[in-house]
Amino acid sequence: MSNKNRFVPTEDSLSFSETIAKALDMPFDKTATKKHSYELLERYFKDISQVLPDETDGCYFENFASRNFMAFADQIENTPIISIDEQWQMFLMSANIIVCVRACIVLNEDERCQNNALFRENLETFSDPYTHEILREKMRPIFIKHAEVLPLANLLTTCMFGFMLCHELAHHNLGHMDNIQNKQQELDADTKGFEYLTRVSGQFEQLKFLKVPPNMLCAPVLAMTYLRALEAIGIISSESDSHPSASQRTQNLHEQFNNIANGNARYLFNGLRSSSEELIDEIEKAVPMS
Repeated sequence: MSNKNRFVPTEDSLSFSETIAKALDMPFDKTATKKHSYELLERYFKDISQVLPDETDGCYFENFASRNFMAFADQIENTPIISIDEQWQMFLMSANIIVCVRACIVLNEDERCQNNALFRENLETFSDPYTHEILREKMRPIFIKHAEVLPLANLLTTCMFGFMLCHELAHHNLGHMDNIQNKQQELDADTKGFEYLTRVSGQFEQLKFLKVPPNMLCAPVLAMTYLRALEAIGIISSESDSHPSASQRTQNLHEQFNNIANGNARYLFNGLRSSSEELIDEIEKAVPMS
């Protein structure tokens, strides 16, 4: 429905991905990866549609590279549309790698300082998305040195993006297009979106691309801690007429997660949350008092 720009995999990024695959002793098909990378987000939505045919009936998904961190539900000529900027996926993947390294690897003091700095720099791409490429180059040595955390970070990112799709889908199905946007709508869309994601997770073995194992369902809660970090440095506001604070959304989603989580899911979440909280604490200590 649009001709908006898209990010495309480069030969350099494909070659680097091949290097990572070798480090993980995984097979790698450059041609297939290039094709799947370009179509991946649409394939996520197709998998959701497979699990939720009634909820997605007539709904159209578009992704694009506007560099504006947009994600919204809309309606054009009675066609429900979900639009999400691809920049979100890059931001979430970088944040997840940094948090997973902190949670899974014993770091020395210099490495912890580097970890803190990279997390802060990734947050700042929210204000200047074009610096993501600079950050990615800084993180390349981390990818190689700690390649073992990348599968976990990738699963978390997949789950977070799946939740974003489900959240926007929930806005349509809850009738929010007919009303002025407000905080309760966002909380309701989080709740319904998490319900959708849980149903998708229940069929992860049958799906080809949006694989969300049940122990990854902590990912939407973790994503809200990243929004908290953005609030901590003033990039986004915790006071809004249309959106609840990150803390409110975290609490709401944590309740949904606790209702369905098994022991493995809670164990994973506790470790990741502890690491993300440490990073936020470091950020808050560094923010000047007003």
